[in-house]
Amino acid sequence: MSDPRPPEDFESSEELSPAPVALAEVEGDLPGESPDEAASEGAAWRELESLLALDDPEAVLTFMRLLPHADTAYTVSHLSPDSRTRLMGLLTEQDVVFAADLLEHLDDGLAADIVGELPSERAAELVEEMDSDEQADVLAVLSEPRAEAILEAMPEPAAQEVRERLAFAPDTAGGLMITEYLAYPDTMDAKSVRADLRANRDKHGAFEVRYLYTIDQAGLLIGVVPMRELVVALPGEPLQKSSVAAPLSVSASTDLDDLEHLFDRVNFSAVPVVDDAGKLLGVVQRAAVEEALGEESREDLAKFGGIIRGQELRTMPSWSRAARRLAFLAPVALLTLVSASLVAAFEPTVAAMPILAAFLPVVAGICGSGGTQALAVSIREQALGLITMEDLLRVMGKEVAVGAISGVFLGAMMMGIIGLWRGSWPLAIAVGAAIPFAIVIAKCVGGCVPVLLRALRVDPAMASGPLVTTVADLASFLSTLGFAYLAMRWSGGVG
Repeated sequence: MSDPRPPEDFESSEELSPAPVALAEVEGDLPGESPDEAASEGAAWRELESLLALDDPEAVLTFMRLLPHADTAYTVSHLSPDSRTRLMGLLTEQDVVFAADLLEHLDDGLAADIVGELPSERAAELVEEMDSDEQADVLAVLSEPRAEAILEAMPEPAAQEVRERLAFAPDTAGGLMITEYLAYPDTMDAKSVRADLRANRDKHGAFEVRYLYTIDQAGLLIGVVPMRELVVALPGEPLQKSSVAAPLSVSASTDLDDLEHLFDRVNFSAVPVVDDAGKLLGVVQRAAVEEALGEESREDLAKFGGIIRGQELRTMPSWSRAARRLAFLAPVALLTLVSASLVAAFEPTVAAMPILAAFLPVVAGICGSGGTQALAVSIREQALGLITMEDLLRVMGKEVAVGAISGVFLGAMMMGIIGLWRGSWPLAIAVGAAIPFAIVIAKCVGGCVPVLLRALRVDPAMASGPLVTTVADLASFLSTLGFAYLAMRWSGGVG
């Protein structure tokens, strides 16, 4: 943040013309041309491994500067853990700004692994050069003792600012905001502000410069000035004349869903973040919200696949990855025993009609898929804010209707196919009658479980899948075996 100073403290300089201000948002200074464009990504990381083995810092830095943006994450992720640590150590020593920019192009988990292996002093030097939002993202992944060791090695003002950021939940405005922004007293005139921007062009080069903010002596947000208004303002005009008073702002606790809805309604690239008293804390950018939403979607997808914490890369230690997966697989394995015990209870029926075992997975697969469809719709509606606990009965009624229609159609289709194919009408009746019954239950569970879990403050993406699968299997096995037993009793095939 720029230090607000009264106009008389600025050095005099020529007035800016209406030409564009010599400030630009920097996306990164990683170059985009490779010395050998025919080289493959695989060849790139192998070549980098060789350069690291030669212990030639200049050659390594040159190689990384010439590496195309699109190849950076792939190349670094394929290095051995020791080579990644060595690479970042060399780059930090040679050009810490470039090293920090490169680190920001990596996944937060991978970046945290690299930073965590560096000596605390070197890691602190690297973290200090990162953007404020990236600092918090990376340190939040590290263990608390390791993160604190890095913070202690940083200058106290910078470390304190990061600690304040870490106090906010990551998916809130406070967790997503950047603290690199431009703020000045609203009594300053346009000429003085433009002079300050020129004098501090290097410091402000990576700031959010589409807007600057006006504040009072206590740091309370007063207004926002679009950069184009500053450029065309007359030299002696105070900022308040170009400022939009009472600007739209959000509190630090505003969650990601609310931020998404906000940016859907307004065409702003960023909004200021304030505390309860109205003091300006930072700026949350539209791009940061979109990135967080994308990460949330990827984590939800991983959770549906059984990755407990929603984040896993093959660069992580095998024991850590195995622990994450076992946390999901072990409970599922125990739940499958319930289904097995149910099948065992109908052992005489299965013994009298062995072919029945071949069709149990068919009914379970159909009903499980039906339950998953309902689950996906409920989770999407929750994300859009369309259903709450009050809508539970409505959700159930809608799924019963859809399940009944789907079940009758699929049951009749399977009954006809099995009867003509196998010539066993007791088997055909058992499967055909079981499908409507089981699919209605599966769809009701799939539709309602996410609503119930959200009300209990349990992540629906994590817990819904195993519950729906287990209930669908139980309903399928019970209905198929039960109808098979009744059909065989009716036909005289079992006592």
